[in-house]
Amino acid sequence: MSRPSFAALNCLPAILLICFSAFGQQQLTGWVNAQLPWQKAVIDANGRLLAWYHPEKTQGYDKVLRLAWDFIEHKVPNDPTTGLKVYLVNSVYDDNTLQGWNWQGNPASLYGQFVDSLLGWYPYSGDEQAVEVVRSMLDYQLAHGTTPADWDWASVPYATSCKNSPEYGGCLQNMPHEFIGGIESDKLGELGIGYVLFYEMTGQRKYLDAGIKCAEALAKHVKPGDVDHTPWPFRVDARTGRVLGGRLNAHSMEVKEGEDYGGMVVASVRLLDELVRLREGDSGSFARTRDIAWKWILDYPMRNDRWTGYFEDVPQNKSNLNQAAPTMTAYYILTRPDPAAVDRGWVNHVGHIIDWVRRSLGRGPYFHAWAIDEQGEPPNFQGCCSRSGLASDTSRWGAINAIYYQKTNDAQAREDAFRSLNYATYFAASDGKISCCGTGFDGQYWFDDGYADYSRNFSWGMGAVPAFAPVNENHLLHSSSVVQKVAYAEHAIQYRTFDPAATEVLRLHFKPAQITAGGVSLPQGEGLSADGYTVQPLTAGDIVLRVRHTHSGEIRITG
Repeated sequence: MSRPSFAALNCLPAILLICFSAFGQQQLTGWVNAQLPWQKAVIDANGRLLAWYHPEKTQGYDKVLRLAWDFIEHKVPNDPTTGLKVYLVNSVYDDNTLQGWNWQGNPASLYGQFVDSLLGWYPYSGDEQAVEVVRSMLDYQLAHGTTPADWDWASVPYATSCKNSPEYGGCLQNMPHEFIGGIESDKLGELGIGYVLFYEMTGQRKYLDAGIKCAEALAKHVKPGDVDHTPWPFRVDARTGRVLGGRLNAHSMEVKEGEDYGGMVVASVRLLDELVRLREGDSGSFARTRDIAWKWILDYPMRNDRWTGYFEDVPQNKSNLNQAAPTMTAYYILTRPDPAAVDRGWVNHVGHIIDWVRRSLGRGPYFHAWAIDEQGEPPNFQGCCSRSGLASDTSRWGAINAIYYQKTNDAQAREDAFRSLNYATYFAASDGKISCCGTGFDGQYWFDDGYADYSRNFSWGMGAVPAFAPVNENHLLHSSSVVQKVAYAEHAIQYRTFDPAATEVLRLHFKPAQITAGGVSLPQGEGLSADGYTVQPLTAGDIVLRVRHTHSGEIRITG
């Protein structure tokens, strides 16, 4: 997650142009910057950054997605001591041996991010092996990383593990490494929503039950919060409910200035919101808890930009601000069926988050592309990690811009999305190693920053702007429901969604002759006010296909 800061390296000398294609792209002899020495920079005729892999075919995002998933599926070795995949026992792998390197693992947030990534990648690719990899992660967390049922915070995920340990729960920041029982409350939301969404994908009830347990613990412990307290303390002893950190007042026996503020509160809002939608668990309690947490977000960090706490390896520091919490808050707003239903001021609020992150943690721009760094203290925000920014944070900021453009038609947001997503591709080497934050670190290969959090953002970006997807290929880019099954043929696609009522976005290289939902033909129209589909022409004979269905999630498209 976070890395120690280091002195910025000098840029390479002036870059010379070496080729100019008919498509107006130019490959340069040098790198985008000195911290990203894996792919030569490619720019368009106006000097603006393009993705490094076949930008004339818009294959850059597809390429890094395939590199990332191929590496996770086929190249991650087993830990020699436990025999487990390295991503199950460590958060970072060594540059040369690919073995676990870091003192601490971050399984709960990592696996939650991988579910998000899978939900974009599987419909796009039909990659069944990716489903099984993520299943193995969730199953391992359930078996080796869940608190006992008789604890105060019962049957919820541990956020951390110790280096290469097969049992989770140790190495919580600010505590002795051997202490077992500490959790981070926001990771209940982050992995809890992952459990629920994986249930929607697979139909296996055990994942839904695990998500409900997370929601029950959140509902049990929620408080209204204020300017100095989040609705849940950030780090707590799950056994007793005691807030960790801080100092004990000898007279009142109360802990003061503990880990009572921080975390990605919106992750828990996502979980609670989805369970209310599904009417699973105690929906009334979950709705009240969601409303308390969401009101706190709107009343405090949305107004004062005090987005602090989230990273498992960062000591308590309420002055240290990050971009993860605000950008995921923006994601939550933008992906609601009606953003105004959760935030009447959503256009200004999301716009402010986009601008605040760029002003605070933007690096560059590099050939008109903004890089986004991870965290730091005002006013200079130089805490972590690199002048090149981070792969995950840059791509997530790009994705949020893409979805904002989709919702508002803000052309600058589209341009910023395109350039930052292009820039983020340069963190990927052609062998599938994807750096968190560029060279200059002992341990630059993180499974979240380089894979889980990184890859989901390209899927989100293409789902919002189908023109970013590859030319002359067929891909299901986005669905408002979880896609359970997909099968591709040259001129046919068949898929099934969890919800009978949903809408999808596809980019196709053929025009459909017939689209059916549950065997019933859908009509082509000019809009999607009722069941049917629309066709929008793109370049090279491709189309954007949008489908709406309300009675069946079994969809077949034939050309």
